[in-house]
Amino acid sequence: MKILLLTPRVPYPPYRGDKLKIFNLLKRLSKGNSIHLVSFVETKRELEYVEHLRPYCESVDFVSLPRWRSFLQCLFGLFSNLPLQVHYFKSSRMQRLVGRLCKNAQFDIIHTHLIRMAQYTAGVAHARKVLDLTDAGSLYLKRFLALEKNPLKKLVLKVEVNRIARYESILERFDACFVCSKPDQSALINTAPAANIRIIPNGVDLEYFSNNGSIAYDRLRIIFTGNLTYFPNIDAIFFFVKEIFPLIKKEIPSATFYIVGQSPPSKVRALASHEVVVTGFVEDIKAQYVQSAVAVSPVRFGAGTLNKILEPLALGIPVVATPIGVEGLDLTVRKNILVADNPRGFAMAVVRVMQEPELRGRLSREAMALVRRLYDWDTIVDSLENVYQEILDVRSAVKHPA
Repeated sequence: MKILLLTPRVPYPPYRGDKLKIFNLLKRLSKGNSIHLVSFVETKRELEYVEHLRPYCESVDFVSLPRWRSFLQCLFGLFSNLPLQVHYFKSSRMQRLVGRLCKNAQFDIIHTHLIRMAQYTAGVAHARKVLDLTDAGSLYLKRFLALEKNPLKKLVLKVEVNRIARYESILERFDACFVCSKPDQSALINTAPAANIRIIPNGVDLEYFSNNGSIAYDRLRIIFTGNLTYFPNIDAIFFFVKEIFPLIKKEIPSATFYIVGQSPPSKVRALASHEVVVTGFVEDIKAQYVQSAVAVSPVRFGAGTLNKILEPLALGIPVVATPIGVEGLDLTVRKNILVADNPRGFAMAVVRVMQEPELRGRLSREAMALVRRLYDWDTIVDSLENVYQEILDVRSAVKHPA
């Protein structure tokens, strides 16, 4: 198949959630398809990444969109009915490039990543189109709004929730739309009832996330991982440090908490102490996981399927999570994660894993086997290609009825 892949960010280096997902899809789709990648770049440095992507792509095109311009567009966007994230990524140069590519090349599939980029492909008529949402924006923002206490931010969020819910009707202009979980699918059925919404979960690179048990773990070490510029992760860190970790320390005074992720803001760095370690970016995140007794996902809002849960489970590291953290996972996997919705319950679940080797061993074995069977990127890309073929077959049947 000849595929146009449109992304809001260059999918390299594959360290953060959206880049990690697209890079893994790209790498595997390229084995049997011709991929033409189009992405925005914010800085000239990102242009260097083309050499890392070229082995997987027939062509690579970048469109410059400096951050200052995006912020200015959002400022003007305050007075429109479109979501701010759509204004942030608005570009006449991108529109012309996509139009020219679609006119000159006969793509079998146009794969658009995230709803903010749907503005460039929703109107393309002669190709089959899919929209990879990852999660439901309206659901994510509603959860954000429920936790926000600042009156001004609450007002802005309320306006944006309504805008994105209305804008999600654009899903109906695509042949198929993808989300990671059932709750996201259910939310979008309400805002885009005529859309063809499929579940394609996030996956794990099992070649990298493999654990032969050669590294002994620290029985006192708790780990949290994630993109630390992402507000739900920042909120989760403060929730854990302020409300959960003190309860753990009462039971296990020598416990340590490792916060691992790129670009920690100053308020996260300020949490660092002899018992709270803020590492910043690390080259080998697997090494951080396998040294830990337990991984935690105390997220209070968000949507989709979380890498911070799938990755440690694939390595045999037990996970303690909130209900929101696990709702995107297969039910059989959830049974092997300790889940708690309040600080004390969460803390006691972490303590159990750290103090009960038999429990830790059982959770490790069973969850690891399930994740490696259900969330292999190769399996997920096979499912994605099946959807591609299905919508192409429908198109062929319409053109050539029996």
